[in-house]
Amino acid sequence: MSLPEGRLAAEATQGAPSAVTRVGVLTVADVAAGRRLTPRQVILTYEPDQWEEFVEEWVLTLAPKYAKVERLGGANDHGVDVAAFATSRGYEGEWDCYQCKHYAKPLTPRDAYIEIAKILKGVTENHYILPRKYRFVAPRGCGTQLSNKINHPTQLRAGFIKQLDEGAALLPGLDSVTKAKIRDLATRTDFSIFNTENLKEVLDSLVGTSLYTREFGGRLPPRPDALPLPDEIHPRENRYLEQLVEVHRERHGDQISTTADALQHPEARTHIRRQRVAFYGAEALRTFSRDSVSEETFNSLQNEILEGVVEIHDGSHNSGFDRLGAVLQASMNLNFTSNALTHVVTTVDRKGMCHQLANEDKLRWCKPT
Repeated sequence: MSLPEGRLAAEATQGAPSAVTRVGVLTVADVAAGRRLTPRQVILTYEPDQWEEFVEEWVLTLAPKYAKVERLGGANDHGVDVAAFATSRGYEGEWDCYQCKHYAKPLTPRDAYIEIAKILKGVTENHYILPRKYRFVAPRGCGTQLSNKINHPTQLRAGFIKQLDEGAALLPGLDSVTKAKIRDLATRTDFSIFNTENLKEVLDSLVGTSLYTREFGGRLPPRPDALPLPDEIHPRENRYLEQLVEVHRERHGDQISTTADALQHPEARTHIRRQRVAFYGAEALRTFSRDSVSEETFNSLQNEILEGVVEIHDGSHNSGFDRLGAVLQASMNLNFTSNALTHVVTTVDRKGMCHQLANEDKLRWCKPT
């Protein structure tokens, strides 16, 4: 949870960009120029809810992967902003708590004690078992006093218990029975589970991910080498290959009636293999996009392909083979300027996206009779 003072100080927001967009299509300008502020400065412009959302997405990138990551926040969250479950047992199994603190100043011991009281109270009320680790995630980090205590877990525990014994108002309406339960649990808890995340390390771990590129801009990472074309036909290829078989059945007549026939025919086999290479190239681009920018960016590029070839597709052609060739040629002649993938998309990818569209029957090579 975050407090009203989590807003950025006035001087840091002068000339700052508008609120970040969590999803959407990236443009060339986004990834080439990025924002005028550094990533750390951009984060300081976030609203508290945006910070929680960012932390949730960051936790999703951590390895080893969690079984499930869930953002709570708000009323009745029992002191948990982002819960990361190591197993399918959720709160009954091993889990980690990430507490988001977008404050205008570094965290103090009292800030930490309030949140520790919440999590211990949640355990005593059986909302969950004690997390295996609890991390404060704050753009401005911890102040010197809290940092010293976190680095000395026994001192952190002693300071918490002292505040509790002295009647500090850590939680509103805390009755004596609940307070005694929290104190007892605190004495039995290893306070080394409480620590903080370093913002620089968080940002460094995100470089090259879609989250980093989307939020802060920068160059796309290099595309990995394409995987070898598999010999076996994957089920996801079925529809576009059916269309290619129709094309070659129309062209070669009774020589081809099945996919197996087409894959043995000397001309059809060579042609279909090229189309499969293109399809897998486009699938690799889709994966790259999902990991490096966003799948919406890939979908936008695919839609540009469709809009760029649809008039030729709908025109008059002597055969399905002619229509297919004309559409593939048109896709290679398209000029993309705004999409962030412009600089990494290849000629093969363009043809492959046509086959992805054929897989969804958005393009049909042989018109129904």
